[in-house]
Amino acid sequence: MMRRMAYAMLAELPPVVGLYVSFFPVLIYFFFGTSRHCAIGTAAVVGLLVGSVMARFYTVAAAVAGGPANATLDANVTVVNTAVSSTGVTDEFKIGIAMSLTFLVGFVQIIMGVCRLGFVTTYMSDPLIAGFTSGVAIHVGTSQIKHLLGLKLPRTDGNFQVINTWKYIFLNIHNTNHVPVIISAICIVVLYLVKAQVNERFKKKLPVPIPIEIVVVVLGTVASHFGKFNEKYNVVIVGKIPSGFPVPSVPTFHGVDVYFTEIIVIAIISFAQSVSLAAIMAKRNQYTINSNQELIAYGISNVFASFFSCFPLAASVSGSSVQESAGGKTQVASLFSAALVMIVILVLGQLFTNLPNCVLSAIIVVAIRGLVLQLLELPKVWKTSKYDLFIWVVTFLITTLVHVDMGLLIGNVFSFFTVVLRTQVGKPVHLAKVSDEKLYRDPKYYIRTMVHNTIKVIGYHFPIYYANGELFTSEVYRLASIKPEALKKHIRRSNMASSSSLSSMNSVKTNVSTASTDRPESVIEVDHAFPVVDPQNIYPMVFKYPLSHIILDLSGVSFVDTVGCKVIKNIISEYAAVDVKVWMANVSDDIWNIFEELEIVPAYKDSIFLTIDDAVKAACEEVENHNVNDKLDEAKTISEKIYDVRL
Repeated sequence: MMRRMAYAMLAELPPVVGLYVSFFPVLIYFFFGTSRHCAIGTAAVVGLLVGSVMARFYTVAAAVAGGPANATLDANVTVVNTAVSSTGVTDEFKIGIAMSLTFLVGFVQIIMGVCRLGFVTTYMSDPLIAGFTSGVAIHVGTSQIKHLLGLKLPRTDGNFQVINTWKYIFLNIHNTNHVPVIISAICIVVLYLVKAQVNERFKKKLPVPIPIEIVVVVLGTVASHFGKFNEKYNVVIVGKIPSGFPVPSVPTFHGVDVYFTEIIVIAIISFAQSVSLAAIMAKRNQYTINSNQELIAYGISNVFASFFSCFPLAASVSGSSVQESAGGKTQVASLFSAALVMIVILVLGQLFTNLPNCVLSAIIVVAIRGLVLQLLELPKVWKTSKYDLFIWVVTFLITTLVHVDMGLLIGNVFSFFTVVLRTQVGKPVHLAKVSDEKLYRDPKYYIRTMVHNTIKVIGYHFPIYYANGELFTSEVYRLASIKPEALKKHIRRSNMASSSSLSSMNSVKTNVSTASTDRPESVIEVDHAFPVVDPQNIYPMVFKYPLSHIILDLSGVSFVDTVGCKVIKNIISEYAAVDVKVWMANVSDDIWNIFEELEIVPAYKDSIFLTIDDAVKAACEEVENHNVNDKLDEAKTISEKIYDVRL
């Protein structure tokens, strides 16, 4: 509950707004949501994004420009005080912006749900989300430094927000208030020790986690009240928290053009976080959720909450975990939690008037440690996938150093780019038969494999399309150890040399015959001088073994476009010119249909086999029947090779 008030501070809103977000949306989600364990309320990422929107109005000029809107807000909103902050914007104005933002975010989510766009989060990979949330955690932690040190700093927005904030921190470090520093340090140490060393270590023995956040808030409030921290030491406190619910009011939609982009970003991010958590909880408890219905549930909840001075909601990781560990099986547990929040709003809120802001900041800092510690996973990501590492790092750096919005946008663009790059640079591999099984695998991963001297089996596990067609062709040439064009040139040169030598010998024969007409016994006969070179006869001069067949394993090919089909046709025709047959195996139904449409099946139907083993057997029979190599009967057709194991 205390964390919900703290996240409202991230959104640059009064702490009581965090309680509203933890109450009103829950009432609607209870009826429309499909998750049984998700606790709806505030989230650090959403709070930070809302705070970024508020920062755009942080000038006196913006506040003055919003005068008419302020008048409406003053008449409708009944929460907190009406003092103008150092930024020149009243709390009423900020709450009005939050209400409009919440309504529009909910509207966008409803439209997405109706259009069944719940799948959009599948395009946000785990490395992307991890890099983004870690970057957001840096933003969140940076935004709380001023409270931890007791500094009064201007709120920065736009690109390089973190860098500018730290610049202001160092420029004003001499103004540090030591009392908030001491309070913050004590709170952080206590929170960390209990949460990390007690709750996590003994979570199987504890019926519910120790509510250390509530303990810290209560002790901090009591100490601040009796120690008069605000009066004696200039410690900033929460201030008066109004009792009762806010009066319902209609959002004014002032300045929507200023934060239109954030509407889309918050709608997607809050949904992504919430539905991911809901999916994890559902899998853990063996039930399913409907992502499209979840979108609609979040949207309706946001629209309803926008009339009660709320900012956009998201599923709470900690709240959901507590609800699950406490034995909650349905959203009735969320209603019970909402009832506790209602008691605080109606009765207990005023007791936290003297709560120091630095205590709430300490709660936030400890809460985001898990997001920051995701940085320690980078070595593991590096070993798993270099592409995932680059996605992680690029998203994190752009989010941290430039802006949260740009981090998400560029991270997604870069992620899509790596997908294209992976398919473009993917290389075919040579396959060998594994022992006596009818399996063909990359021999470098197996100890005992069998290969055919005159047959090459080549596997490919990427699509064949316009972006990688040229690379695919060159890699097939490399693995086959024969480049058809080069071989044809060599044959032409050999034939030209043969023809030239033959002409010369014929000339010698004619001269000798003419000069020796009276001596017929001296006539030199040349019957078979330098015959024309046959492609198969030239193989031993250039390659270790003659090649008769290339078998392409297409089991891993997900799709082939028109360019890819032309590439395959070209490979077949190029090798046919040098008497090497190219066959295909393991062609999926989808690829078969494409081949039929593009006339590959009608033209090469006899070159397509159900399995690699079928193709190899047919090739072996053909090699034996046609006696391709003069020494084929003396040599072993199948040779066994031993490869090192590389695990």
